[in-house]
Amino acid sequence: MVILDLLALEQISAGLIQVSQRQGRLYPYPKNLQLGYDRVVLGFLLGGKPEQAPPALPEFYNHWCEKPFEEWGVEVDPEVDPENTLLFLGEPTELAIELAEAFGGSVLSQEQSTIASKLLQHCQSHSQGAQIYTKFRRFIIEHPVLTNQALVEAKGLFGLGVGLADLLEECYEPAPSCYRLQENFYACPYCHALTSVANAQVIANPDCNRCPPGRRLKRKVKLPQDVLKLRRGIERFWFYPGRAEIRLYEKLVELGLQVELYPSCDRYDLRATFADGEVWALDLKDYSNPYLLVKRLGDEPIPNDPPWSFAYIVIPNERKRDRPAYLKELKSRWRWQNAKPVFDDAIFALAKKKAGASTKETL
Repeated sequence: MVILDLLALEQISAGLIQVSQRQGRLYPYPKNLQLGYDRVVLGFLLGGKPEQAPPALPEFYNHWCEKPFEEWGVEVDPEVDPENTLLFLGEPTELAIELAEAFGGSVLSQEQSTIASKLLQHCQSHSQGAQIYTKFRRFIIEHPVLTNQALVEAKGLFGLGVGLADLLEECYEPAPSCYRLQENFYACPYCHALTSVANAQVIANPDCNRCPPGRRLKRKVKLPQDVLKLRRGIERFWFYPGRAEIRLYEKLVELGLQVELYPSCDRYDLRATFADGEVWALDLKDYSNPYLLVKRLGDEPIPNDPPWSFAYIVIPNERKRDRPAYLKELKSRWRWQNAKPVFDDAIFALAKKKAGASTKETL
């Protein structure tokens, strides 16, 4: 039996992300990818099946990483779905990004962290820092693609008196030509991000959880030729999770609650105050793998400042559709007493019930 441990997958994933940041240029091989590949070959040797090992790293990268683990002929960690892949059309999948994070971070998270640190440092020294922080983050979430002219106009909004024009520009990059189909770029009608292209068709990108990766999009939005897209790290760690954050924020506001988005410059995502004074701290976590989410949370999943009465780690409801046992798996490894995991539809139902009760008590 050929056994491949989780550490090997984490190291391979870290290397794959380095390749993606080089626009798919494989050589010289990233150290993590080479070492991860060596671990795969060693696994086949120890399993007594050396002839079934990937013959070379390019073959492993171009073919094996695009295949589900169940087709590798190996046994992977039970925490990983054997139907998952590490690459999708040459791009790291959600799982690959999460595995790379578990390995110790990736160039994508470093990209996002650099921008986040600059934003936080600037806002902490500004008299209206909290409002500026929220405005900046929300702009990113609502604008996954921009034209050059739209970016110039946006820089004006974040320029004089704010001082974030250059930082906003750092969040975007020209759309690569590989996203073009018949000389045109297209946006997804669901998440509004730039679509992928394969087999001369516009397809759903792997991070849009409204439809399965690779599905041909019958509906699509044609974009101008000078379109800019969010950098991959910003897109993965701010834009995609941010859609669920904004969605829940707006629904809670409709209930009549006092809701802060990114309180105290993102100590957690949402702070909802009810009529009776009770406060809920909500932090949304959009991970495809619940076990890797547990590893990511650390010792204090939700800071106690600003103060709250109850705290919840909120999972986008789409994860339930993709992985029906998600919450059960998450709870099996849950070790925190002061925060509870819950899907976003469930937390809204709880908030709606609580808001009704609080209103009656104050009448």
